[in-house]
Amino acid sequence: MIHLFLYTLALQFFAQCKSATNDPIPIPNPATDWVAQSSGTSQVLLGASFTDDSKGYLVGTSGTIRVTSNSGETWTSQTSGTKSFLRDVFFTDALTGTIVGESGLILRTINAGADWSTQVSGTTEHLVHVHFINNSIGMAVGQGGIIIKTTNGGTTWTKQTSGSSAEIPGVYMLDEKIAVAVGFGGLILRTEDGGSTWIPKTSGVSNDLRSVHFSGNIGLAVGVGGKILRSTDGGQNWASVTSGLSNDLYSVQFADANRLFAVGSGKILTSTDAGISWTSSSAPSFNSDLYAVSLKGGKGWAAGQNGLLFTHRP
Repeated sequence: MIHLFLYTLALQFFAQCKSATNDPIPIPNPATDWVAQSSGTSQVLLGASFTDDSKGYLVGTSGTIRVTSNSGETWTSQTSGTKSFLRDVFFTDALTGTIVGESGLILRTINAGADWSTQVSGTTEHLVHVHFINNSIGMAVGQGGIIIKTTNGGTTWTKQTSGSSAEIPGVYMLDEKIAVAVGFGGLILRTEDGGSTWIPKTSGVSNDLRSVHFSGNIGLAVGVGGKILRSTDGGQNWASVTSGLSNDLYSVQFADANRLFAVGSGKILTSTDAGISWTSSSAPSFNSDLYAVSLKGGKGWAAGQNGLLFTHRP
């Protein structure tokens, strides 16, 4: 209970401190790669998932769920049934999605969010990230080195042994057997047996790693201090690449086999060569943090502090 109280208090304090900057929504500039949108909320947005280039979901503090059906031009609320922090959301198709959050909270929908039902996670650790490879098989990760897996759409979740107590904010399943998880202190874990065993991999860094994403065997992991790591062999080996900045990076995602975006503190980065080199994206100036990025159909959305939201349209 003390751990939960301190965690919640810290996040609330962090959000209040950030709100002191309370960036006004920048005026869109047609010449920029990314333009501002209104999310319709001032809550901290922590997760994003689009099912196509029109329909998408945002989740955040105070049980916030926002949904759009017109590429983010307008957003409406969905009822989560909780005031807890919702840390991430992932949809596997137009109807089926999963949300994870604090104290082991898991919510599931099979009707595009018309209803969200609670699942039993089997943990009270704060869950930070979730990834599915189909409607049945998925993993969720979070604080205390927690990794849990489902093979039946979340009807049951099974705890796995990570071998670490560090927070694990990112996981990506390459297939039913192979997955890679990243965490604080430069932690990288890889499994080849669906999570029965997790093998530490050498990252070469001590930075907290916050997100990982793959396209085929090419993977990128990002973290604090502008750290970016790249793998070309499905997460077996990793090498640092130059980001050109020291800003913290919180989320990375492939748009296609060559194009990626990474978002973080006051910055959006772009790569057009599968993560070998990176440049700052053109976007209205902002000082807050972006915690999530979601890309579909060539379009993209990045969400974060104080309801901050940007969209990318090629």
